[in-house]
Amino acid sequence: MHKAFINDKPLIFEDVYTKINVVDENILILSEAEFVLKEAIEKLNTNNISGIVYLCARPDQAWSEFTGRYILMEAAGGIVKNKNDEILVIYRRKRWDLPKGKLEYNESPEDAAIREVKEECGIKNLVLEKFLLKTFHTYTEKEKFILKKTHWFMMTTSDNEELIPQLEEDIEEAKWMSKEKIYKKVFPITYASIEEVLLRYFEEK
Repeated sequence: MHKAFINDKPLIFEDVYTKINVVDENILILSEAEFVLKEAIEKLNTNNISGIVYLCARPDQAWSEFTGRYILMEAAGGIVKNKNDEILVIYRRKRWDLPKGKLEYNESPEDAAIREVKEECGIKNLVLEKFLLKTFHTYTEKEKFILKKTHWFMMTTSDNEELIPQLEEDIEEAKWMSKEKIYKKVFPITYASIEEVLLRYFEEK
């Protein structure tokens, strides 16, 4: 299975023989036998559609066709837990988010994730525990179509210093929140891809 978020809606590539159990009635199931990939992507612009499952005979091949439409940009970020079992979140551009950023030349995802969390939130003592998942989402930059691949890692910190949001990156707040507060405050105003990262993290924990 492959998944990318387009305009904050998931486009999921599944094998045509996969049994699909869709809870959300606004998730549309389409087959490549009836809709070419371009048509499936265009369906995501429909207001009452919250996502699409695209059934393919060869999902890997369809995914390659999809990614070939974009310029790939790699990024990395982290879910950081402190000694109080709180999670680090940031508020940027009217939404709650997680610290992340683009990989620099010849930089590993692990090093980039540590660097970006430190830069965006002012944390010094970070320990990278393990890889969590990868997410993909699309956006447009200077008339170029970008597919951002983000590597997410689980981290811990013993740092008790005050968080320092990186204002030049439009980060207004960096805060520690409990799991309960994240469900209440973050989920209503975050990105679908970030919600997926948080849910996966809570499953792991």
